[in-house]
Amino acid sequence: MSDAPRTDEREQQLQRRGRIIATALMAVVALPMLIAYVFYHTGVGIPDGQINKGDLIDPPQRFSQWEPRTLNGEPWQAEPEQKRWRLIVPIPSDCSGHCEENLYLTRQVHVRLADKAYRVKRLIMPMGGAMEESVRRFLQEEHPGTEWVRPDRASMMASLKQTNQPEPPLDSGRYYLMDQEGFVMMSYTPEHSGSELLKDLKRLLRYSYDD
Repeated sequence: MSDAPRTDEREQQLQRRGRIIATALMAVVALPMLIAYVFYHTGVGIPDGQINKGDLIDPPQRFSQWEPRTLNGEPWQAEPEQKRWRLIVPIPSDCSGHCEENLYLTRQVHVRLADKAYRVKRLIMPMGGAMEESVRRFLQEEHPGTEWVRPDRASMMASLKQTNQPEPPLDSGRYYLMDQEGFVMMSYTPEHSGSELLKDLKRLLRYSYDD
């Protein structure tokens, strides 16, 4: 009878030790993810050369909020079986202003991704009226393999006005980066170089999943 209290005490000690070990293991797993999240969103503790070069959109916006449609007028959505990053390049109907520059830069960066290029798609987003056939043909010849969608302009602007980047993209020459889950989360201007975009993409591809 005298051994029973000692046995119960040993069992309680083992249970406490088990809980401590389990908690420590959970912390070992969760802590790196928490640190990575803080680093990614704040840049705290990261050397300047490693912080994202693009402008983070706060808060990120679902691309579906822009009510994108194909050029045939059908609702557009990403292939659910293929999780891809997407560079979204808004263009006017005549591809004036920064249009050709942004398309050329994103194409060259896409090529420079080499064996990782399949994880990124480029999306041309006409935002004006009807596009002249000569302009469309030129863009299709110069930028094969791109997707084409039209947003609902009012919905797109309503979405952007909820963020830290409310200006119309054609006015500022902005183009956007959409993550694998369909969130528009970063933008670039003509002041960003191709090397800066490439660095961001390589980092994001390194730390994101590949299907």
